[in-house]
Amino acid sequence: MSFARRGDRTVLDRRLFAWPFVLTRTFLLDAVPAHMLTVIVQTSSSAVHGEDRLLQRLHLGQGAAAHVTTQGASPIHRAHPGMIAREAVDITLEPGAFLEYLPEPRILFPGAALEQTIDIDCAPDATMLVSDAFTVHDPGQTGAGFRQLASTLTLRFDGGEPALIDRFDIAHLGRGRFARYTAFGTLVMVAPAPAEKLAQLALDLSAALATVPGLYGAASLLPGDIGIGIRLAGDDLRTIRCGRDLAWIASRRFVCGHEPVSRRKGDDLRR
Repeated sequence: MSFARRGDRTVLDRRLFAWPFVLTRTFLLDAVPAHMLTVIVQTSSSAVHGEDRLLQRLHLGQGAAAHVTTQGASPIHRAHPGMIAREAVDITLEPGAFLEYLPEPRILFPGAALEQTIDIDCAPDATMLVSDAFTVHDPGQTGAGFRQLASTLTLRFDGGEPALIDRFDIAHLGRGRFARYTAFGTLVMVAPAPAEKLAQLALDLSAALATVPGLYGAASLLPGDIGIGIRLAGDDLRTIRCGRDLAWIASRRFVCGHEPVSRRKGDDLRR
């Protein structure tokens, strides 16, 4: 998908998709920023299987603004031994672009194996909020868990050396301090703003996250003061979605001075 600024609005000037992805109409929902375009990426398969190889490319031209999300949480089903599902998301932001990439969480079934990468090439004055979240689900109550989840987010400015690499590779959730939690999320916000204002945003957001029952969350400055990172651990997907929405609202208010319009999905705080 390629987004371009046309006068006072953003348009989807190029779209190319194949099964299982489906793209329908776009939406202009926000008064601020009025040129932000919302796109819901759908999948006809509604799930990820062990042999799947999925690729998404998002390109935002100069001054374009887009909110990209998905229709619902995606189940990751069991992969046969020796197989692993792979998904790659490549994002390019030109000067002055603004992206909110907020896909719904993944649901890891017993035996699931997924390797995902998010590669971002960002202009120094572009703004973005990118999220990733997952939960575990054992419908048979057998105690079986997913086989593997590996995730890598890499951020570069103007094609240079990585300014941020965030990676984890886990085979189970363990029995330690966070064993009570079954859902987890990460958000990365990058914005051209003074470090002291970003630090205050992190403090305010951490305080807001602490008010959500069943959620353990915190925000802090990213390396080089390029933005803030948010970590979430929750009892279930509902609490993770609440934490994600708090971060989304705080980010939009910080960047635009105005809260976003509800997309009416999941446990949106404004429903």
